[in-house]
Amino acid sequence: MDAHESMTAPDAAEAEGSEDAARTEAEGSHPVTARALAVGVALTVAAAVWVAQVELILHTAEISESVPLIASLAGLILLVLLNRALEGLRVLAERGRLRAGALIVGFGVITYLLHYPTGGGLRAFLVVAGVAIGLYGLGVMCSARWARMLSDWQLTRREIVLVYCFLSLSALMMSAKTSGYLLPTMSVYNYFGFGDEHLQAAGQQAPPWLALRDHDVVRTLYEGSDLSRPAVASAAGVLAPVVNATEGLWWPLMQVPWGAWLVPLACWAGVIFLVFLTGFCALGLLKGYWAEKERLRFPLIMIPLEISTGATRKQTSTFLSDWGFWVGFVVSGLFTFYVVMHALSPSLPAFRAYYSLAGLFREHPWDAVENAAIHIRPEIIGLSYFMETSITFSVWVSAIFTDGLAVGTKILGYETRHFPQPAHQGVGAFVILGLVLVWSARGWLADRLREVREGGPGAWPTALLWAGLIGGIGALVGIMAAAGMKLWAALYMFGTLVAFFLLYGRVRAETGVPHPSAYPRNRQIEVLRYIGGPRMWAGGATPALMGMLWFLGGGYTSTGAGAQIENLKIADEEDVRQSSMAWLTLAAPIIGLAIALIMRLAISYHYGLNFVEGGVVEGGYPVSQVRKFGGSLVEDAVRGAGPSATSGYCALYGAAVTLALVLLRRVFLRFPIHPLGFGLSMIRLRSFWAPFLFTWTIKTLLLKIGGARAYRRAAPAFLGFAIGHYFFAGIGLGCLAAAFPWLLEKITVINFD
Repeated sequence: MDAHESMTAPDAAEAEGSEDAARTEAEGSHPVTARALAVGVALTVAAAVWVAQVELILHTAEISESVPLIASLAGLILLVLLNRALEGLRVLAERGRLRAGALIVGFGVITYLLHYPTGGGLRAFLVVAGVAIGLYGLGVMCSARWARMLSDWQLTRREIVLVYCFLSLSALMMSAKTSGYLLPTMSVYNYFGFGDEHLQAAGQQAPPWLALRDHDVVRTLYEGSDLSRPAVASAAGVLAPVVNATEGLWWPLMQVPWGAWLVPLACWAGVIFLVFLTGFCALGLLKGYWAEKERLRFPLIMIPLEISTGATRKQTSTFLSDWGFWVGFVVSGLFTFYVVMHALSPSLPAFRAYYSLAGLFREHPWDAVENAAIHIRPEIIGLSYFMETSITFSVWVSAIFTDGLAVGTKILGYETRHFPQPAHQGVGAFVILGLVLVWSARGWLADRLREVREGGPGAWPTALLWAGLIGGIGALVGIMAAAGMKLWAALYMFGTLVAFFLLYGRVRAETGVPHPSAYPRNRQIEVLRYIGGPRMWAGGATPALMGMLWFLGGGYTSTGAGAQIENLKIADEEDVRQSSMAWLTLAAPIIGLAIALIMRLAISYHYGLNFVEGGVVEGGYPVSQVRKFGGSLVEDAVRGAGPSATSGYCALYGAAVTLALVLLRRVFLRFPIHPLGFGLSMIRLRSFWAPFLFTWTIKTLLLKIGGARAYRRAAPAFLGFAIGHYFFAGIGLGCLAAAFPWLLEKITVINFD
């Protein structure tokens, strides 16, 4: 008998009342303030200027492709330090406004002087910021009212955390794998199709409200604008210095033909918003089950919660006040410092981010593991310490077992390109994990449907989640069907996209894995290749539209699921209204996307999309990826090849292994191999196994020797090791790259992907 049926009426009423009370309490009492939202938007603009300088123009650092995001972590640290500085200035202003104002003016002067060694939009941003800070300092010196405003500028700890939540999604849109993919998605067929009739035909089949067809608009996007700079500086008179200093901001914006881009960008922004809305609704329906029933730990939320405790002198952090945290922080900084010193002085022995093991496996059949390498990933080492031990163990054991399969395949006389193909195994593994995920929560989801049907205080938010999930998928499919895509293809593309969105949210909630693509990125099309091959998507506008939709599954769109589910959990921890956090979480990616697209269009028309982000004459990484995958879909549709049988068998094998592991974990509670660890290992086989092996070894020894006390004692050091890497290799090198690009031109870009 069902537990609900066995309850008496009074018991049921009492339970229902307690559930309503718990739900009301979970709603939180604090809204998202307008001040926090305004600061989040301002820091998003700053992040866009920063990314434009160091990634697009100079290509000397990667600051938009990490978990947590470098930009959001930088904003968090900046606001904490600014709060402490404002607190000190307020105390100083109470004793004497002149000294406090002089310090502010001095900081403004330093900010202004920093614009000289840099250029572009960052130069203009520093000029405006420096002048504004200096003028405010003068106001503090002259007016007691302005001095009292120092306390008004201080944010509360909760507001700082909310700004971090906003940046975790808005700054994600700056990445080359989100907004960077979108511009070539709308134009690559028409630009590179000049000598390829199939690409050219695909560009014409896509509707004009999703793809650009104006040849001059597309040509100048890739090759740079033909406009000549107007002589506004000479006409500015006394404002000429300011006009010249801010040229990197206003002149690139003037070169963009905004009228041609308005409709396509609005349509694609609507598609992206619907994807985030649909994914958010799916996560919202399951978040309670994960947090309350399965008690997932959401490990990454401790970073903003711990760091934000230093926002005032009255608060202390458990981790930041521990000497072990600072030991790990400094050790990680020494690693980055040595990388910089080797670039400046090549005579020093090299300390690389990874070491290939191919030299150890030269003879047959051991050469099957020729791609094996030890990756030095401080952020994975530091944060995987907080994962479940069975997951870290499963990752490296699965990797070694897969290499053993490759060796065995060669011994039997087969080619390793046919088996084991770990990436395709990962696709099958994640498909099974998704099915198990939904099946395990079937009772919870049925209760949510019953809640909507029966009404009550909590029915309306749940009804909105169901409506958003169903309506979002329906709207997405309808948009693509109106564009000329086959109905089944649209259902498949968005169905798998939402499924992987949900799966990545689960991965982040359970493991906190610090990697933006810990899911089968780029793999939706591979499943179709297993089933029926390119003939399934041939005909009409479907190949072109599937190629254009590739950027959603091939980029970091699904990575936003991790930030969304963590934001909802942070709302619980910080007593923030779930409805307010929902609006912030849905608004952040769209606001960030708008700012990112403005930034990328300005840079592209100023320099040419062929020459930014490391491009030479045919575009950088985003252009090459969109051209490669979009073009291959069109070409495969023309050839009409059959299914990819060997890859399909590998996917089936991965699915079978995962299902077996799920059943074994259900029967034997202490079975050591975790199915999620197996899936993660197959997706990121080469970069995960060594860091996870190191962490598992240290953690196991600590638990065996010192027990839980030793584990807790070492936790701050591992967190400091991870945050130190983000700070020095991400924030530090990113700032140096922006201000002094010549200093880092010899350093290999540190990639967090």
